[in-house]
Amino acid sequence: MADRAREAARRQDALEKPLLLFFLFAAAGWVWEVLFVAISAGRLVNRGFLHGPWLPVYGAGGLLFLLLAGRLRARSGTLFLLCALLGGALEYGTSLWMEAVFHARWWDYAGWAWNLEGRVCLASAAAFGLAGWWLVRRAGPALWRALDRMPAGDRRRLCRWLCALFAVDAAVSVLLPNGGPGVSFSP
Repeated sequence: MADRAREAARRQDALEKPLLLFFLFAAAGWVWEVLFVAISAGRLVNRGFLHGPWLPVYGAGGLLFLLLAGRLRARSGTLFLLCALLGGALEYGTSLWMEAVFHARWWDYAGWAWNLEGRVCLASAAAFGLAGWWLVRRAGPALWRALDRMPAGDRRRLCRWLCALFAVDAAVSVLLPNGGPGVSFSP
């Protein structure tokens, strides 16, 4: 019986930690985007599809970097290139999907050098490469250790709370997507 309980706790742990990292990366991406737009446009803008302070593309990207590129930790150049490609592909695919589903674009790199249909550009791919390199080489291991030190009950409650908030935000946003400045809707 104790073995089954330990196995159940291990499985729950294996799900909660990546979910918490997803929310952390999604929130960090939101902060990055808000600050980037504030500096370049001189105003605060919620850049996300969701209404809350998170951008799921950054959450998914961060997890992709840790899970797929983690094996390349010692190979800096290859790690950077893989993260740039993964981040660029994720951003491009997300843009296609969001435009097909919601008939809107939440970002457009049309004026940027080396862009692909305005969905991704060399600068954004390079930023994903640098972020992925830093995450895999430096921040990721420290974040895993911090989650390991967090009491399991606290981690579980935080995970459930964030999942519930995210689900409500996603449900509301599907019906009423965030359409602030910089979002272009097409018929």
